[in-house]
Amino acid sequence: MKLYHFPSPNPQKVTFALLELGLDCEQIPVDLAKGEQREPAFLAVNPTGRVPVLVDDGVTLTESQAILAYLGDKTGRLWPASAAGRAQALQWLFFLSQHVMPAAGEVALRIRSRVTGVPADEAVIARGEKALPPVLGILEGQLAKNKWLLGSEFSLVDCAYCPILNVIEKAGFSFAGFPKVETYLDTCRARPTWKETPKLPML
Repeated sequence: MKLYHFPSPNPQKVTFALLELGLDCEQIPVDLAKGEQREPAFLAVNPTGRVPVLVDDGVTLTESQAILAYLGDKTGRLWPASAAGRAQALQWLFFLSQHVMPAAGEVALRIRSRVTGVPADEAVIARGEKALPPVLGILEGQLAKNKWLLGSEFSLVDCAYCPILNVIEKAGFSFAGFPKVETYLDTCRARPTWKETPKLPML
């Protein structure tokens, strides 16, 4: 098993999950800051030029959410056993991709600006900050019923949410109006495996 990665939120989902599952995996760094994702050798692995990429038993997967589902099905751990449970897990992963991550990416432009020194588009950041509260309200409601997103047990879905919520907070968005989400994020970040997950200095 090989993982092409960079310590940014989407690859962090997978490295977090691999640590939780205790799986041995060769780590192949791809330095996005140096443009290594655009080099022919990497584009031969993933033509979209994005990380993470997991290669296992002849299978190459290039989307973090798909990788998490694969790891859950492969190991049978931290992943629902029933068809209904797996569908709910996928529902929350799709919700993350469709509703949380676009706004999170806009808010995270603040971090990119700090790194590159290029002024951020404040109108785009403001749009992201406006889009987040309704979405976080849905998470708040789910976490009012459960400690973790799927219930009482930690799952690979939580591995997906932690890095994204973390980058939102690091970019300066306040979770003060969402105490359940704030507690959930702190609980995720308290896990030893998250502490071992590689991070950029600003994350």
